[in-house]
This record gives sequence, C-alpha cells and structure tokens, in this order.
Amino acid sequence: MYALLSNTLYYIVTPVLFYFFFCLYCGIRFDYKHCFCYVLCCALLFHIELQYYNSFFTMLLELLLLALYGNIVSKCPFYKSILISVLIHSIHSICNGLMQMAFFWLLSKNPITQLMQYGDVISILMTSFLAVLLLLVFLKYFDQNMTVNSFSFLIMILPVFFISFVERIISNNIYGNTIVWNSNKGIVFPVVNHTTILLLQLFALVCLFTSLIAYQNIKKSIYSQQTIQLLKQQYHFQQNYIQEAQMRYEKTRSFRHDIKNHITVLSELLKQNLSEQAYQYLYHMEELSQNLSFTVQTGNVVVNALLSSKFSLAKQHHITIECDLKIPDDIKEIDCCIVLSNAIDNAITESTTIPQTQHRFITVKSNQKGNIYMLSIQNKCHKGMTAIPDMGIGLKNIKSICEKYNGTMQIELHNEIYHISMLFIISQQ
Repeated sequence: MYALLSNTLYYIVTPVLFYFFFCLYCGIRFDYKHCFCYVLCCALLFHIELQYYNSFFTMLLELLLLALYGNIVSKCPFYKSILISVLIHSIHSICNGLMQMAFFWLLSKNPITQLMQYGDVISILMTSFLAVLLLLVFLKYFDQNMTVNSFSFLIMILPVFFISFVERIISNNIYGNTIVWNSNKGIVFPVVNHTTILLLQLFALVCLFTSLIAYQNIKKSIYSQQTIQLLKQQYHFQQNYIQEAQMRYEKTRSFRHDIKNHITVLSELLKQNLSEQAYQYLYHMEELSQNLSFTVQTGNVVVNALLSSKFSLAKQHHITIECDLKIPDDIKEIDCCIVLSNAIDNAITESTTIPQTQHRFITVKSNQKGNIYMLSIQNKCHKGMTAIPDMGIGLKNIKSICEKYNGTMQIELHNEIYHISMLFIISQQ
C-alpha cells in the first residue's frame, strides 16, 4: 500500500504539477487529455531512467520532454517552452533539496521510525506543496506575453539550467536515496553539514529569482529602445505627411486662383463651337484636379500621404502599382505606417534589382472578416533569390506590430514572387 501511494505521487502528481504550471506560465489552456498523455510519457521516461541512470542526461531528458511536449502539442513557442521547462524544474529541484535537507536534519535530531518508513511520501507531498507556493510567487514576476529570441534565451537559460543541475547533484550525490542507520549513533550515512547545504539552497533560490528579475528588466529595456525607435519613425511619418499636405495645399490654392481663367477659356471655346478643344482643355483640368488630392484612398489621411509618396517613388523606377487597401479604425495609424513603410520600402528595393525589361510590380491588398484583418504585399524578385533572407530591422518591426495585435507575420517565396502576409486581430467594440 505504501509503495503504491509513493509511486502514485511520484509518477502522477509531480508530472501533473509540472504540466499545470507549464500551461500557466505559457498562458495556454490546461487540457486534461494532453496532461494524461504527458503523464504517460513521464512514466515511460522514469522507467528508462531506472535502467540507464545518469544525473545529467536524466535531468536533460526530463527538461526536453516537458519543453518538446509543450512546443509540439500545446503550441508554445520553442525558446519560450524550453525556458519555462527549465524554470519549473529548477524551482522543483530547489524545493526537493530543501525538503531532503529538512528530512535528514529532523532524522538526525529525532530518529523516528515511522518518519523513516513514510519518508518518501512526506517528502514528495512537502516538496509539491512548497513548489506550488514558489511557482505561484514566480508567476507574478513572469511575463506570459513575452517573446523569447535566441539572445534573451541564452541570458536566462544558462544560469537557470546551472542551478537546476547543481540541485540535482546535491539531491543524488550528497543525500542520495540510501540512509545508513545505527541504533546508537543515528544516521551514519550520509554525513552532511546541513547549515552549509541550507545556505547553498537559499542562495540558489535567490539567484533564480534575481535571474528572472534581471531578465525582465533587460526585456523592458529592449522594449523601451524599440518604443523610442518607433516614436522616431512616427515623427518622420508625421513630417512627411505635413510636407505632402503642404505641397497639395499650395497646389489647391494655385488651382483655385486660376479657376476663373479656366472657366473663361472653356466658355470661349464653347461659344466658338470648338468642342474638341474644349474637351481636351477640360481633360487637362481634370488631371490638375487629381493632383490636388492623394492618389491613394485608404480611409486614413496619414496612410494616404505615406502611400502616395511611396508609390510616386515606385513609379519613378517603372514599378507598376496595384493597391486595394482599406485601413480599419481599430488599427492605429502609426502602426499602419510602420508596417506599410517597411514592407513597401523592401518591395521597392527588391524590385529595382530586376531589369527594366521584366515586369516590375508591387501589389498591396487587404481583407477583413469580422475581427480578423489580413494585409498582404507582393512584389517581383530576381531569379537569384531562392531562399527567404534573414529578418532585418524593418521586418522585425513589422512582426512586433503584428504581435501587438495578437497576430502574426508570414513570408513566402514562390515562382520569383516575394509575398509577405500580416494578420491582425482587431477589437470589435
């Protein structure tokens, strides 16, 4: 009965605890079916560990199991999944080390036979209880919506992984699973300086906490720098809009000043029955009037000014423009400008590498269904481009804006067509 209880706690309660907090930290819904499958995988892994025991590799397998399961089954991002897995295992390892130390210290002072008999069950329960408390405390300082790249991943993962590994060594090699008891002397193995181990355990806990706080501060600093960069872009866009609007205002004033003369000329042409010349003159006036307004109408005047400027530059490079774009009110104009400016700049740059004898084009389209807004931009690329280039600052800014609206960005390269798709989830209020 005792063995059944101990195995149940070890093979079921601990994996359920790990998966439950993994879902909390990753910000995903806890699924009972997924949890059941994870418990089965853990049971199989524990059985393998009993056959081929090695502290480092067994710990590594446990970390990878939770990380890969969370990434593949629960769709948590890869780097974030590994980071959360290592963090949860590290906290549990510290709790396990503290409970082992307390258990051995208590036995050395008060040799209670029943305590030794049910030591595993008591240790697992107390470790789980303490782990729950610490995981809930750490959750308050953990940003569930954070994005983890390779650089930030290394900053956080290395110290946390080291703490987890040291705790596993303490658990297995210092305390171990064997107690040598002498009725006269008490515990004769292992002989441990509990004060030193306690300080080491507490130091590991402090290091883990400070590592998380430092990581969050680094992410906030990076976010602040990105915000400053976006504000600079916003200022640049506003300056361009003011210049564009000023230029069109001056043209409008000039047109209004000459309108009486234009009407007089048309009147004289019609009086003389010169209808063909009057039609040509009227057509010329229509061209002048078109230059008074923005060539693109998206429903947002700032975006209109931006695209008019970009498309004017594209036409100078003999690039055909096709635009069917409507901007919803729920997306901020600065965000639209950042996305469109970077994407179209990249498209123009890539199009200029194509010989003029080939068809250069840029297509900008949007579509909205409910609260889902899709924006796509396509352009012709040169034959030598066979793989999608690495992300530059512009694409990273686009991706950041998409994630701001709980969306995503996707890039495809097919038949010499470079296609970037951006999805936004907008509020419906």
